[in-house]
Amino acid sequence: MRALDERGNVRPLADVENEMIRLAIEHYKGQMSEVARRLGIGRSTLYRKLKEMGIEPEEGRSDRMAS
Repeated sequence: MRALDERGNVRPLADVENEMIRLAIEHYKGQMSEVARRLGIGRSTLYRKLKEMGIEPEEGRSDRMAS
C-alpha cells in the first residue's frame, strides 16, 4: 500500500483507509465480522464507512457466495 502519491506527498488518510478496507474485504472474502475484527473496528462502524465510501456490503461477498 502506498503512503505517498505520485508527487511524493503523503496521501490523505481517507484514501488510505478506503484502500485498506477494500483490501481487507477482498482478503477475508467479504466476511464482514472478520474484516471488522482485523481492522480493529466494530461491524456497525465498518458498515457506516462502507456507506460513506459508496460500497455495497454485498460486493465483497459475491465471490464467496458463488462458491
